[in-house]
Amino acid sequence: MNYNITEEEIKRLQELKGEVRGVVFKTDHHFIINKNGEDGLKKVKDELKKMGVSIDYEEVSQMGYYPISLRIFSLLAISRAFNYNREDVSKMGKNAPRVSFLVKFFTKYFMSSEKTLEKVGELWEKHYTKGRIEMIVVDEENGKTALRLHGDFLHPIFYDYLLGYFSSIISMVVGQKIDKEKVEHFPEEGYHEFYMEWNIKNNS
Repeated sequence: MNYNITEEEIKRLQELKGEVRGVVFKTDHHFIINKNGEDGLKKVKDELKKMGVSIDYEEVSQMGYYPISLRIFSLLAISRAFNYNREDVSKMGKNAPRVSFLVKFFTKYFMSSEKTLEKVGELWEKHYTKGRIEMIVVDEENGKTALRLHGDFLHPIFYDYLLGYFSSIISMVVGQKIDKEKVEHFPEEGYHEFYMEWNIKNNS
């Protein structure tokens, strides 16, 4: 198991300000059931209980707002229930945009990939009340893009998940497989940066 959390960290997460749309929990629920069925869902809920929280995935409102701490607790519970490492969590993040109706709704209205990339910050705002996304590189000609997430979300699992999530969105937008991806942390500056690259030779 690659993710641990102390009692002190649980308390800090519970005090984390901000909210998130319920659609992220519906996406988690879809992932759990698809991969591990009802038994998997029970394992996840048991892990949530150990951390002193609960999420009723079946009853969550997709467009409702919920404490952002639950988003991180959900990821932790899934990783602990199925012994997921960082790569597994990133892969889970890659799956999310492909089943999220909010992402599909957002991206279908922008014809050019460059336009869509520039609007990724708006997509974040449709999901989260905390944090801000800034595109710092949009270079389709050379197959590179990078974005900066402002804000502290207290646990590394969230950034590992987002790396896969952002990579999947960029892949969907540019129509290419992401060959390189990484996240760098700048806690003193208050932000985290995500970098993606793809092979421009594959472009038609």
